[in-house]
Amino acid sequence: MARTPRRNVQPAQRRSLTQPSGRPKSQSGGEPAIRRRGIRGVFAFGGEVRSELNKVDFPNRQQTMQATLVVLAACIIVGFYLWGLDQVFARLASKIIQFQKG
Repeated sequence: MARTPRRNVQPAQRRSLTQPSGRPKSQSGGEPAIRRRGIRGVFAFGGEVRSELNKVDFPNRQQTMQATLVVLAACIIVGFYLWGLDQVFARLASKIIQFQKG
């Protein structure tokens, strides 16, 4: 396999993140919707919100309790970890202060 000389290799094209390319797209992948203004726009927005909320899969009571217990357990574990570090550094600081005095 022959290698191409470096002088024949084209530099890679760079994309600028600051300059948008074309029209903005909606997050759903379709064309961006044209928004109405005024009171009709408020009702249209309310209808869109309601249709999106129909797609949401809300957790049931058991899933909510499990997630809450996981969060509480994580908070307790992190709390004890930080408390332990605080105790270690407090004793270290007091030893350094005693060493400087004595």
